[in-house]
Amino acid sequence: MFRRSGRQGFTLIELLVVIAIIAVLVGLLLPAVQKVREAAARMSCQNNLKQIALAAMNFESSYGRLPPGGLISPNSVANVWYSPPGAGPFTGALAFLLPYMEQNNVYAQLPAGLFTFNTTTTAWAYGTPPFSSDGNSTGYPKVCESVVKSFLCPSDNAQDVTPSSGIWDALGFPAPPNFITGDYVYATPGFGQALGATNYIANAGYFWTLLSPQYVGPYTPNSKTKITEITDGTSNTIGFGESLSGTYVNRDFKNTWMGSMALPSAWGLPPDTCTPVPPATSCSQAGWTTYSSKHAGVIQFAMCDGSVRGIPKGSTSGTVYNNFIYSTGMKDGVVINQSGL
Repeated sequence: MFRRSGRQGFTLIELLVVIAIIAVLVGLLLPAVQKVREAAARMSCQNNLKQIALAAMNFESSYGRLPPGGLISPNSVANVWYSPPGAGPFTGALAFLLPYMEQNNVYAQLPAGLFTFNTTTTAWAYGTPPFSSDGNSTGYPKVCESVVKSFLCPSDNAQDVTPSSGIWDALGFPAPPNFITGDYVYATPGFGQALGATNYIANAGYFWTLLSPQYVGPYTPNSKTKITEITDGTSNTIGFGESLSGTYVNRDFKNTWMGSMALPSAWGLPPDTCTPVPPATSCSQAGWTTYSSKHAGVIQFAMCDGSVRGIPKGSTSGTVYNNFIYSTGMKDGVVINQSGL
């Protein structure tokens, strides 16, 4: 007499219950993983800012001054868009720091005239043939497409994103009486789209010297700031900060390390997005004129001594805003309560 034995499998209901439990566990675990990833990205971003600030200090040790917050020469020859005395070269502060960021191989391939005060070299984005036929006449040294990892915040995708409006090749130079302007190229393949991006920009102070000289920052166009001129103290003065250089949602612009000049602080630190409160039809939100980041609720800044701290988004008035403004001025004489940042 034969006996057959076998094992009974799971029923369909049991399988569905197990799958549901696994789905719940994954749902609980995923936010935690995302938080860990963002925390790691934020720490990496802090390290980038620290490296940039220390590179600026090393530059100062070599030259007796900080790099300029952008180079604008009255002698730069005319190009398709600009004429003297404001034709270029529009070299940004970060480009001056390349040799101090272990990027001397990139720096060595750039024309020396782009780093020379009173140079005759024209705007870096419009002076090197061949030129684009997209209506913008873009032409630049191809080495400007180099990706410098330390100039990119890992929480953002600045290098890969294709902005809807353009890519800043000069962001932050002043246009009197009380506003800033910039120049951008189109995101054309081979003539702008691959330019080396950045999430960091130097601090120009409240509004350069247009309003009150004591609120000037360490980095302004053609500046040659000495450490001794930062009388508020290097630990109390912002050197560099984060900026998406465009809107947070539906990215309209991004910035290049070659053209990242210096940004004023007058517009404060608005939120990423905002909902107008009737009867208002608009409200302040992060854009190309403001510091901004992809970090939740905070924008990170490197002080001139290399320390890094975060300041809350949405600081457009009140104590935090005032302390932020005072932190961007290098000789306003105001003692800042750092706990208020």
